[in-house]
Amino acid sequence: MALLQLMQLADSALPIGTTAHSFGLESLTVETPMRAADMEVFFHDYLEEAGRLESIYCRKGHRLATYQDTESFGTAWCVMNRRISAQKTARESRNASITLGRRFLRLVVQLEELPQVETALQAGQHTGDATHYSPAFGLVGGLLGVDVTTTVLAYLQQTLLGLISASQRLLPLGQSQASQLAWRLKPVLLIVAQQGEDAILDDDVASFTPLVDIGSMRHPTLKTRLFIS
Repeated sequence: MALLQLMQLADSALPIGTTAHSFGLESLTVETPMRAADMEVFFHDYLEEAGRLESIYCRKGHRLATYQDTESFGTAWCVMNRRISAQKTARESRNASITLGRRFLRLVVQLEELPQVETALQAGQHTGDATHYSPAFGLVGGLLGVDVTTTVLAYLQQTLLGLISASQRLLPLGQSQASQLAWRLKPVLLIVAQQGEDAILDDDVASFTPLVDIGSMRHPTLKTRLFIS
């Protein structure tokens, strides 16, 4: 049951607005000579940097599911989300992550009675702190009883599929090509999930994505936009 629930929450059709965000990809397709043939290399590198960062915080969120004390949980949740905000230098991508995180938790509250999810939402509202998507997904995965690796892989999978879907609307990338692209990148998801596990032991939380960050920062200046971010 827990796996079925997680599969639903990782579905791109989940009504939280993921399809409205490209996280800077739209700017890159407009302002750089990016082609459909370049997407496999781009997504490979994207997952190794941005995906690794998100997988680490997804794991951290999963850990918080074991907290029993409400006050300790609320404090740890807010501190973690502040740290993510500090590491997301591009405003549009940062706001997209926050928006998706809040919508995700609000939807989960309607689907399942999970007191810690309500505590996470209330903690953010009371302190004005952000509620980012990756730790929110990890938290819910932990509360549902899904193991941490499966939760992280589900998060990375839906992240990749969301970006590929955005690429199909921005570039001449057909459905068959998109499926082949997602299939070939499966090994990268496994590697990134493992890297996240190793990094969290050393608290090595870092990411270097200047091209994507610049694309996100320049996104508001595009004359025509299909995406919010």
